[in-house]
Amino acid sequence: MLAKMRAYVCWMTVSLALATAGLAATPAQQITGMWQLTVDFQGMPMKSTLLLFTGPDGALQARWGASPLSKVQYDGKKLSFVRTIRFGDQQFTMNFQGTIQDGKLVGTISSDQGDSAVTGVKKPPVPDIVGLWDVRFDVFDRQITARLIVRQGSDGNMSCEWTGEQGQHKVSNVRFQDGKLTFTRSSTIDQMEFETTFEGTVKADKLVGVLKGQMGQFDLTGDRFGAGLVGLWELTTISEMGTRQGLLVIEPDLTGTYEGFGSDMPIKDLKLDGKQVSFTVEMGFGDRSFRLQFKGQLEGPTIKGQITSERGTSDVTGKRLELPLGQQAQAAASVPGQLVGRWEFTTETPGGTRTNTLKINPDMTGTYSSRNQETPIQDLKIEQDRVSFKITRTFNDQQFTMEFKGRLVDGNQLVGEFISERGNRPATGKKVGQ
Repeated sequence: MLAKMRAYVCWMTVSLALATAGLAATPAQQITGMWQLTVDFQGMPMKSTLLLFTGPDGALQARWGASPLSKVQYDGKKLSFVRTIRFGDQQFTMNFQGTIQDGKLVGTISSDQGDSAVTGVKKPPVPDIVGLWDVRFDVFDRQITARLIVRQGSDGNMSCEWTGEQGQHKVSNVRFQDGKLTFTRSSTIDQMEFETTFEGTVKADKLVGVLKGQMGQFDLTGDRFGAGLVGLWELTTISEMGTRQGLLVIEPDLTGTYEGFGSDMPIKDLKLDGKQVSFTVEMGFGDRSFRLQFKGQLEGPTIKGQITSERGTSDVTGKRLELPLGQQAQAAASVPGQLVGRWEFTTETPGGTRTNTLKINPDMTGTYSSRNQETPIQDLKIEQDRVSFKITRTFNDQQFTMEFKGRLVDGNQLVGEFISERGNRPATGKKVGQ
């Protein structure tokens, strides 16, 4: 029996080693996702979306907004592709050459009209919990309904807003860690003040959790509002000027962008009433500004409607784009494994350049070394691509604590800051080995 158990353990070890070896990300997979671009077009900045993804054959594919790109090549640093724009009977071809390094894209797109500088950053993955939730729970014999809005700030911190049938509610202590959302809700209803805590999990478009307070605990369920609209949409607009393709991006919090006339513009006043969808877009050229208004109907993976401006009304049809951009989520899920190894933090001081070393072990313990002193790290926390840890040291019989808060970029760089009583200090760590 013991021999069989040893053989089984050996077989499992080999199987796991082979399986994890197959999961190693290729250079193309490391850059897949949504990139937010800024193009300097004759001194005027124009926003665009670059989508990088792997096709069924594993080859790197790309779209500039709604337009598929050709001759896409990436060697681990240099990126190139060809962009072809068709509008009516006219066709324009542009060539891009650039580099992607440390989570930033820099390059030039060239055409017969000249060259334009392009810069870009990869959009970080959005936690599943972000969005609008229609929640409900029973208090004795009465069902309570409310709208819960979960947002993530540019600093990665989470916030919530709770609006109910009655009373005022303030949400604090919001955290989303290990797939669990927790927060504290302070409520005032009919001059009565009370506090409840929430803990729940999200799966796809369902939220399940428990509210606890002085009156007991209550099972809460919720559905994502606007789930059928969230995502990428390829729009086709037909007007007297011809047929035009564009990309509509709807985020989980129902913000988004609309690609029109070569640039991404934020949508405003998005409303969803059953299957009816409407939003507005404001755009400007020189001293002139235009207002576009879309009204349409959502039908599963398609959308049909019209867009109206001072120049008239055009028919619009759209289809949902199901692109394999999930590598972002995979990258976030694999952060613990990517952290394992040796990292070098280089800082400039009055005394010269100083290099400190962070070592993360497979069991998520680690050490931080500087000035020939090695100190264990404490409270290592990972939330999506966000990483934090603390270091406590003793100097002249006094203890002081320093905390690192940052983000993992492309699996090989930690970007953030060290926080202590003496202030905040920007820090960048580069992975240099295992």
